[in-house]
Amino acid sequence: MNNKLMSPELQPRLLQGNFDRKRSPDAQFTDPLTETAMIVTLEQLRPYDLNPRLIRNPSYDDIKASIRRRGLDTPPPITRRPDQEWYIIANGGNTRLSILNELWRETHDERFWRIHCLFKPWGGTSEQPAPGELRCLIGHLAENDLHGKLSFIERALGINKARELYQQMKACQLSQRELAEHLRNDGYPIHQSHISRMEQALEYLLPCIPEVLYAGMGRPQVEKLLSLRAAALQIWQRHATGDTGSFESLFSSALSPFNDQPEDFFIERVQDELLGLMSQALDIDYNLLLLDVDPSEQKRQAVLGPTPEPPPYIPPDEPEPRPVVRRRKPDEGEVRGGTVIPPPESLLDSSPPREGNEPITDIWPISPLFDSTETLQSVSDRLAWDLAECCGIEDCVIADNSDDGVGYRLSEFNPDHPMFSRPQSHACWALLAALTDIPLTEDLSAALTPALYIQRDAGGFFFGDLFLIKAFRLIRIVRRIRELQQEAHHDADN
Repeated sequence: MNNKLMSPELQPRLLQGNFDRKRSPDAQFTDPLTETAMIVTLEQLRPYDLNPRLIRNPSYDDIKASIRRRGLDTPPPITRRPDQEWYIIANGGNTRLSILNELWRETHDERFWRIHCLFKPWGGTSEQPAPGELRCLIGHLAENDLHGKLSFIERALGINKARELYQQMKACQLSQRELAEHLRNDGYPIHQSHISRMEQALEYLLPCIPEVLYAGMGRPQVEKLLSLRAAALQIWQRHATGDTGSFESLFSSALSPFNDQPEDFFIERVQDELLGLMSQALDIDYNLLLLDVDPSEQKRQAVLGPTPEPPPYIPPDEPEPRPVVRRRKPDEGEVRGGTVIPPPESLLDSSPPREGNEPITDIWPISPLFDSTETLQSVSDRLAWDLAECCGIEDCVIADNSDDGVGYRLSEFNPDHPMFSRPQSHACWALLAALTDIPLTEDLSAALTPALYIQRDAGGFFFGDLFLIKAFRLIRIVRRIRELQQEAHHDADN
């Protein structure tokens, strides 16, 4: 043995103890600055306290059975706030963590106690925690949407919390459009109109029916309830000189009693209760209020406007005779001053005004109560039928309420059709076809000329005033249908 190893100077060093065991490993080393694989135990893990999921995952039992048999195939990513002793779930995985704790208590199997995880650095600092909180919150929102669909109210609360964090970071208030832009840039695209409905639900519905919302009320029902509230508020403001404070109390009184039994919640019952209270408060007949919030009556007013009094046109006792060109035979003419004048080719301008299925007085406004693809497709179908009827080709219009349709489609306009020889019928078919994205042939394109909209030659054919009003309204409706379909496709892709 080497005598140097037994020297008095080396002996105390060889007998010296190991490193101080009283210091925890977490106190010695900082968290990794890049994504790093590590093993943690259940006692070191906590669920994310701002997780938007508040309701038990509907697939909880299936996920638990899978983890019991196979173990944890996809361990959740973890992170840690500055100066905090435990780790938290970075995005998704709170359900899996809860299941692991249950399985450990049931089995004490080591594979449920120690977990291989991917550590992700915290995005913020102790002085400015908002960036880290936002990163986790948006991660949980996206993960829950992919693997366990959130309810409408859970997503609304998550988006609202994200707004608070963004405003804390920016030190300013954010509009809905700005919030949508920030979320999209951070990997969670959502349309501004959806944010608007979520904020209305949090403000007007959540205080009254929390149990119903947490039971899983979906977006279509929420939108119908908000539309009912908007229609009732308009009536209240007309008759109560804008006393919206009393309306909020009345709306809450009508809605709150239905919170106790979510499974028996029906919007029709809420409407009945709300109109009953409004009838008593405003001293207005219940049936009159019902007419104002009834969907069919609202649709009529959205297109035609309020019914004017007195009527805009009162027929005289002895109306002056006027020619009815639509009833002439093709070879007949009109005698004026002993001269036979050939019948004008227009069947549109000389016919008496017809209201048809969709009477029109205003072209552009669309009521929010009926601003949906299905409702507008129905309006589009009736308008197309009215236009086609003016030219005798109504049999070519076929209702079409498919997801990508505009409300109608056209059958082929063949030479054997009785109105095929009429240029106005060709022009009308071409106009309706163009709105359904049917490619027009050269002949049909030539039939649809700008002169149809401005020509006033009595010997020629042109679009009449009522026809043009309905045509422009149809264009407006089809444009809005396409906008709603694009929004729906965008939401589906995300």
